[in-house]
Amino acid sequence: MRLRSIPGIEEKIKNEFPRIVFFEEEELRDFWPTYFGSLEGITLEIGMGRGQFLNEMRLREPKKKFVAVEMRNEMIYPAARKFGDDCQNVAVISGRADYLSRWFQKESVERIFLNFSDPWPKRAHRKRRLSHENYLKLYRDILIPGGDIFFRTDVASLMEFTLTEMSRCGFSLIDVSLDFHHSKYFDGITTEYEDKKCKDGPIYYAHFILPK
Repeated sequence: MRLRSIPGIEEKIKNEFPRIVFFEEEELRDFWPTYFGSLEGITLEIGMGRGQFLNEMRLREPKKKFVAVEMRNEMIYPAARKFGDDCQNVAVISGRADYLSRWFQKESVERIFLNFSDPWPKRAHRKRRLSHENYLKLYRDILIPGGDIFFRTDVASLMEFTLTEMSRCGFSLIDVSLDFHHSKYFDGITTEYEDKKCKDGPIYYAHFILPK
């Protein structure tokens, strides 16, 4: 289903959430120690949606630092309302993952979550998948040695593609489940999309690390 465009949504976000929401063109590489108080221990979610997953994560782990990247302002607005502009452990970037090197220093991110990324099913569009090697190279650059990537999808072909790409690009597979919600890895934290799709079939899960 196509996301309905909301006229003036960017200006609305800037007016209501000037502290926690940033935009693609901003240079943020050296900003996080000022924003969070230090550079260490950043958790990054790429493709935040409406923020249900990240909101639960930041409440469960209040001492962790969370940054979300989401390209659709219509998603960012309801997410920012969940967090509140006075939230101390979350920042949101409106933009595409192509610009991660503009926003993060090398070896500054501890964990990356890729939750239900667009599968881009056509072979001609595979380079747009967030688990394509072009993006994995960006993740390798910003992750700390030993850093984690957590992946979820409801699309079997994307799961297969991701396992292959991760291995080819030097990431090590730590855990995998073909029925995540009935596995020992499931901690109860879900996305809005996940709550709907888990009724239709299994959720696939994988945990990778960047070897030291």
